[in-house]
Amino acid sequence: MASNRGVAYMGTGAVEIQSMDFPKLTLGKRKCDHGVILKIVSTNICGSDQHMVRGRTTAPKGLILGHEM
Repeated sequence: MASNRGVAYMGTGAVEIQSMDFPKLTLGKRKCDHGVILKIVSTNICGSDQHMVRGRTTAPKGLILGHEM
């Protein structure tokens, strides 16, 4: 079964793997007929993500990290 997972910030020094919904081609409530969804097979957390995990900046709990493809 296919799954979509991400590393979620849970507080200073704490992250966890969470399942999340697959993206949809929409613009708000409207269908988007002119876009693409890329399949990312690997990613990495960014240096700014490390600052959040180490407590050097604020981030909401549950924020999915890893925008570096």
